[in-house]
Amino acid sequence: MHANLRTTAGRTRLLWALLPYAVFLVLYVATFQRWVLPFEDSGREMNTALRLAQGDVLYRDVGYSYGALPPLIDGFLLRTLGRSLDVLIAWRTLLALLGVESLRRLARRFTEDDAAAAAICSFAVAACAFGIGGSWPFPYSVAALMGTVGVWWALELALASESLRASLLAGAVAGLAAGTKLEFLPVALAGPLLVLGLRRSRGEAALAGAVAATEAGIAFGLPVLAFGTGLMRRQGFLIALDVPESWRRVYEAVFFGGTSARAFVGGGFLEVLFPSALALALVLLLPAAGERLGRLLTPLFFLAGALTFFSSGNAWLHALLPLAACVAIAALIRAAILWRRGDPSASAAAAGVALVMLPALLRQPFFLRNPVYGAFAAPLALVVALAWMARRVPARPAFTALVLGLSVAQIGARVQGIGLASMTLVELRGVSVFLLPSEARFVTEAARVIQETVPEGGTVGIFPEPGFLLFTTGRKNPFVDELFVPGIQDAEAEDLMIRRLRERPPDALLVTNRAFPEFGSAVYGNGLLDRFFGEVSRRYVPVRRIGGGATPTRHASEGVLFRLSSSR
Repeated sequence: MHANLRTTAGRTRLLWALLPYAVFLVLYVATFQRWVLPFEDSGREMNTALRLAQGDVLYRDVGYSYGALPPLIDGFLLRTLGRSLDVLIAWRTLLALLGVESLRRLARRFTEDDAAAAAICSFAVAACAFGIGGSWPFPYSVAALMGTVGVWWALELALASESLRASLLAGAVAGLAAGTKLEFLPVALAGPLLVLGLRRSRGEAALAGAVAATEAGIAFGLPVLAFGTGLMRRQGFLIALDVPESWRRVYEAVFFGGTSARAFVGGGFLEVLFPSALALALVLLLPAAGERLGRLLTPLFFLAGALTFFSSGNAWLHALLPLAACVAIAALIRAAILWRRGDPSASAAAAGVALVMLPALLRQPFFLRNPVYGAFAAPLALVVALAWMARRVPARPAFTALVLGLSVAQIGARVQGIGLASMTLVELRGVSVFLLPSEARFVTEAARVIQETVPEGGTVGIFPEPGFLLFTTGRKNPFVDELFVPGIQDAEAEDLMIRRLRERPPDALLVTNRAFPEFGSAVYGNGLLDRFFGEVSRRYVPVRRIGGGATPTRHASEGVLFRLSSSR
């Protein structure tokens, strides 16, 4: 009988462990090939890898704002397996699955309950892994995905370490994560290494720290030594030291319309924080009437969670991140107190998670309003907030049912918003994706025109983001950068573009009608790259309009092709 019970319990644990993967699989299939945004960050991810596969040197020949390892892996894969978007998606999908497992393990560690951990991890995956522009199978940056998953694993390995070898492995993973993006450098080193310092001997933690610091030093030190700080500030990751305008403006949206106290009360507080905090309070208080009542209310809790599908903008869920921040800050204070009392290991997990999670929240204060950054900033915070609640709710099954209901609502929202959206399949060389109908027509026509106009191996400058069309046509980017938006090109970078235009004129230029609403009404030649496009107007003439004249949006549907003037 005891053997049967153990077998049944083992099967139950396995089923719960597989639940987050089932959620991932459902959303993966429902949104398949709908993750690529041709004229936003996806193009940079595609063509940077292709240029490296063809022999260009990162930072010197190809501008890139993050660490070297992620694009070098991408370039190696394309050089080995051929020019195919599916190759890049497969690698990112593997990273995503590793991310699911690390989140599941951390949730299990914080809740000590298989069912609650599975529900919490499933919700984090459903809410964050498949947002428009932020999907893990093809995110805005593979460096963000690799760094985030690496930090989570380094944290989990540090918490599970019982030997020097395991601690060194945690340090090695932390070092790899630290080298993906400059902003991950302090996060990846601080959190996991603090955990090792609290749990293991000082010598062991120091060795693991040395491994991590060496890897991070190589990742960021060698390019600076090779190319100097000037080039790295202009074309490399040191550009991150200058806070971009897009990041600064995020905080104008935090209070939903302005930064004044009145705007906050009328917007962020009344619309988001107050109702979501009220919902969380009800969750914590209602089951306190007794565990039996909690069991009776379990179906209703599941239904309540599922009904958040109809909540506009997920307004009832936004207090989870402020709650996570408060929990993390309290954990750091408790860790300091316990350290003074001589029992630091008791708070190692919470303190390590706090140091990993809190800096990420600075980038995306309200995760469900911006899936691009929230895809990476929010999942661990969700785990922290919901695990904190799970430990305090008397009726654990009712709470688990609620979180499962929330997961169902998030799955429904992604299926409706992405999977059922009206999109057209575009099949070009090395690329098979679903795009909005107007964008699909444009990229299909643009690819054909480029192939007819520009000879094989020729160059074409495409604005604002050339990567998608260059990847599928096989033509080359004549400029260093793979992204031409405000905040990327300074005066010196624009001078380099003008010099390239004069010395090695591209065979053609294509300017799309991709709008930049986050930067006002500026357009190329009137607020954006004015000097460069002044030079273009003197040397090039428009020869063809591609697309149907749609109003400019974030999704390009029209463009103008320029060729060198015959008078030159």
